Amino acid sequence: MPAHLFLYISGAAFLLFLLAALDLSRIIRKQSGRWETIAAEPETEFSPLMDTETESVSAGAVEKGRFEKLKLPRAPEIVDQILTHTDWDGVISGALIKNFSPLAKVSATSAVGLRRSLRDLARSEDKPNRLFITDIGVENRFLPDIESSMIDLSRAGVKIYWYDHHPWSLQSVDTLKTDCRDLIVDERYRHAAEIVHERIIPPDEYARKLIRLLTNRLQPDEEEWGESWGRLISANQVSGSQDDIGELIGNLAADRPFSMTDRFRVSRMEQEEKVYLQFAKREHRQERTLKGLRFLVVDLRSFRMEPDARGRMRRRFIRQPPPASIGHQIEEHHNPDAYILVLKNDRLAIRSGREKRFTIEPLQGLVSIKGKPCRVAGHAHAAGVYLTLGFKSKMRAIWDWSLPPEVEDFIEEVKARS
Repeated sequence: MPAHLFLYISGAAFLLFLLAALDLSRIIRKQSGRWETIAAEPETEFSPLMDTETESVSAGAVEKGRFEKLKLPRAPEIVDQILTHTDWDGVISGALIKNFSPLAKVSATSAVGLRRSLRDLARSEDKPNRLFITDIGVENRFLPDIESSMIDLSRAGVKIYWYDHHPWSLQSVDTLKTDCRDLIVDERYRHAAEIVHERIIPPDEYARKLIRLLTNRLQPDEEEWGESWGRLISANQVSGSQDDIGELIGNLAADRPFSMTDRFRVSRMEQEEKVYLQFAKREHRQERTLKGLRFLVVDLRSFRMEPDARGRMRRRFIRQPPPASIGHQIEEHHNPDAYILVLKNDRLAIRSGREKRFTIEPLQGLVSIKGKPCRVAGHAHAAGVYLTLGFKSKMRAIWDWSLPPEVEDFIEEVKARS
């Protein structure tokens, strides 16, 4: 056998072995319940929060904007802890509570990491008097673990306050409400921070300013302040750890001056925003649903296909692709009815446009496409999509950087169902 042919065959066999080993290691970790914590990034706001087959519920039996304000005591001897999400909503939610309780400990986590955070807290000898959980929903497969930790915390005297706007299953609400001093799950709110603000935050001008920062409604004299904090939040979400985000929340709550590192991150993000803006303005793939709604397909993968100057599709590697928060610029410059962000080969985000003509609800019942499991979880106007790639697609992705067939199949589902 020629030497070069032997090398090709050996290389292919080694590659197959690596792929099989990776899949096996994932199965082992899944069975042992020790999944790695999802890294903090703008698109993690689309973690799966409930089984798509189950019915969602609003646990707060009140009209939107009609919450009775809780008058929680504030005292240095009261030990508070905050568990919040890593995205914009989670950051502002955490900052609101941290501003209310300056000595509170802040931890940033995700829907997947929540069960570990609660387990560690339940096992800790240093438990808080009050635990605030914000902008994090419950995934039904983790419900037993979460319930066990909640029972332990409640029995230890920890008062738990949980505020969220993601869809929950009836089972999750019924299971956890017993151990919560206050539980409000209201999908009518675009942001969990608005629930936090209405429910537990006393009248405070800085708290209202934080809400304006989140909802992009800053007053003219606040815009420079908002731009700087916005860039620092985005920078931490792109490259910071969950500990970095926890520290950021504390600094934002106190409106502390920026450190030298913060100023460097803000300056670098300002330069990167110019690149992101040019990317947002360019033409993106357009599709239409059967009802005539126009949606875009925006490829944010590091390994992707892009047209060159002559319009020919070429492979392109981008070390730091634009974050999912670029969706705001997509809406501003293209005004689509909806858009799909391709974050990875098996992970997408789908969002409706400014006019909210497109709804994701018809897609939330999807559990498989062409026999391959999939999951759509989030809100009626913003959701994460989790696909299962076949072995052939995984192999093909090594040399073919176009969208996998599974992504194309999902796009067809969007066109047919919407």
